Amino acid sequence: MDGFLFSDAQSLMGRFTCQRLFAIRQSFICSKPLLERYGTVGDIIAHSHFVTKSNSPAYAAKIRQHCRHAFHQEFLSVHLCKTLSEQLLTVSLSQGFAILPMPESDAYPGLSVIPLGDDFTEHAVLAYR
Repeated sequence: MDGFLFSDAQSLMGRFTCQRLFAIRQSFICSKPLLERYGTVGDIIAHSHFVTKSNSPAYAAKIRQHCRHAFHQEFLSVHLCKTLSEQLLTVSLSQGFAILPMPESDAYPGLSVIPLGDDFTEHAVLAYR
């Protein structure tokens, strides 16, 4: 393998040369009923679980810190999912919120997609030897 692309939110094992390529804007994703119940992103964070596919404690800590800085709230706990489908289903069932690179659109019925600021932006990285 000559090289591969990954998000800088992921950790990389081994020795590679890395080149940051472009920004990946993130959005706060929750069910519409959860947004209606709590009213604000900050209140959703304070009363919900962070639903993610990442098993990295460092990533969860980074998101917790960004939530504290941007919304003055921390989430209850981390709910780990194995697939994107499971993650979106869990969020759709109002069992937490996710942070994903998803643009605002009507293509996600039942979900509220709220663009986040620069603190949450990730970057695509090219790794090669």
